[in-house]
Amino acid sequence: MTGRRTDRNRKSGLTWKGKLNLAVTALVLLLGPVMMGLGSFMIGADKDLERSGVQAAGTIVHFDDVTKASERRMKVEFTSADGASHATWATVDHDQYPIVGDATTVIYAEQDPGRAIVPGYESDGVWVRGVGTVLTCIFAGLGVIFVLLMVGAYLKGRSQRGTDAPSPK
Repeated sequence: MTGRRTDRNRKSGLTWKGKLNLAVTALVLLLGPVMMGLGSFMIGADKDLERSGVQAAGTIVHFDDVTKASERRMKVEFTSADGASHATWATVDHDQYPIVGDATTVIYAEQDPGRAIVPGYESDGVWVRGVGTVLTCIFAGLGVIFVLLMVGAYLKGRSQRGTDAPSPK
């Protein structure tokens, strides 16, 4: 008897390298939507804190006026109701120019004064959600291009096979 034995179960077509490649691809494709969800959650948490938190007077003690938007931050120090001193950082938009030494309002969680926001300044969740959106658009765009190229190659191959085939008589 010649030929391969077919009475055994065949091994999976993917090697460990193929499985690793597939896992990394899936993680990269999911990174954008996960970051969008995380950023939206962070923004929602900051809005909840703004509605239910305790207000305190704060002072701007440091401001990094740089050209890169993600690095424009200011540090605000404030005192909580129990008299303890705390500090928080806030992202500053390019049309905002806080002055060191100016007073500003800080809203903090009563049970955790270390969790605080500065109203009127951007939440860190905006940056996270924005990066997630950009990554999602890039990978979705690459996916669409890949699918279009595959469909185009399939249709081209199909049309060439149609002209090469003998016509029925």
